[in-house]
Amino acid sequence: MLFVLKMEPIESEDHKLEGGTLSTNSLSSERSFSGLSLSTFSRKSDGVSLTQRSYSVCSGEQWGDTATGVSPSDSLSPAPNLGGTASPKLDPPPSPHANRKKHRRKKSSGPQLPEGAPTTGEEPEESYGFVIVSLTSQSWHFEASVYEDRELWVQAIESQILASLQSCESTKNKTRLGSQSDALAIQSIRSVRGNSLCVDCDTPNPDWASLNLGALMCIECSGIHRNLGTHLSRVRSLDLDDWPVELTMVMMAIGNSLANAVWEHCTEGYSKPTPESSREEKERWIRAKYEQKLFLCPLPASDVPLGQQLLRAVVEDDLRMVVTLLAHGTKEEVNETYGDGDGRSALHLSAAMANVVCTQLLIWYGVDVKCCDARSLTPLSYARRAGSTECTDILLQYGCPSDSSSPAL
Repeated sequence: MLFVLKMEPIESEDHKLEGGTLSTNSLSSERSFSGLSLSTFSRKSDGVSLTQRSYSVCSGEQWGDTATGVSPSDSLSPAPNLGGTASPKLDPPPSPHANRKKHRRKKSSGPQLPEGAPTTGEEPEESYGFVIVSLTSQSWHFEASVYEDRELWVQAIESQILASLQSCESTKNKTRLGSQSDALAIQSIRSVRGNSLCVDCDTPNPDWASLNLGALMCIECSGIHRNLGTHLSRVRSLDLDDWPVELTMVMMAIGNSLANAVWEHCTEGYSKPTPESSREEKERWIRAKYEQKLFLCPLPASDVPLGQQLLRAVVEDDLRMVVTLLAHGTKEEVNETYGDGDGRSALHLSAAMANVVCTQLLIWYGVDVKCCDARSLTPLSYARRAGSTECTDILLQYGCPSDSSSPAL
């Protein structure tokens, strides 16, 4: 049965199927199929009566059938359950044991009568066969003992061919669409202001990214960033890694210009590395910039605690202030909540606003995804109420619990 499903040429001398015999005729050694045709026929053993039906196919959309020598009503109807992409199993039709004497292999030399053929006075016996022919001219000839067996085999193989073609086309379309989508995402990231140069040494055309910093960098600086640890910099390749929509949104929202407005705000008295600088010089600069935070933009003068400022910046959708506060804040400060019996954190607020960029940044900078407000609701409840699939997916990815039994908001 596996032979029929894979449509592979049969190389043994005799091939028997349950319910019929088969013979093969390989007209070409090629095994790459761009299409198939399926022919069925009924023929008297004396060669007087011949009925043939042909089906040609090059793709799932071109699957069709033509009839030769029969009325249109004789055409095979498509087999059911062809909508899935998985290849259906091909179960052999039942074999009538009483008709086993009719199983005879066609001789390749021509329509010769086998031994014990009927004499002139005897009624000639019928044979029911079908041929599968590829566009590379390979052919497979199968015979069944009765008409019903032959029709069952034809329908099963027709179903398998169509399902295989649909699966191939679906895979090709997904690959093509995925490649186009990734290419557009990467191009959009590259086009963000400042992203034409490395964020740390100004090397042209950087192709590595720091996700939580929202910046692009060259390959040498990316190696240094990896040594900082993911709590400071999450490194990803533009060309080698996937770019889901939430990561693309973060990169497009920040970019090198905004990142350096925060992380290189005060560089007086310091010399930024150039593309020609040594690795040691670049590493000293990067560690001073992100570990020691020597050039970080100062916080605005305010009596309001940093945590409360973060809550306000999220509500006002002030991305630069959010990035600045997260760069300065401790884990305790960024997890501060509203008082007066409210209990919502900055993550609750960003999820309620369906703000994908802030939701992702807050999680990266340590805001607790499992925190509950005064009504025991997690940020996931707010994201679902807001109808944000992206925020919901992010929260679930980082382990935010569901609130199926929570009261309505």
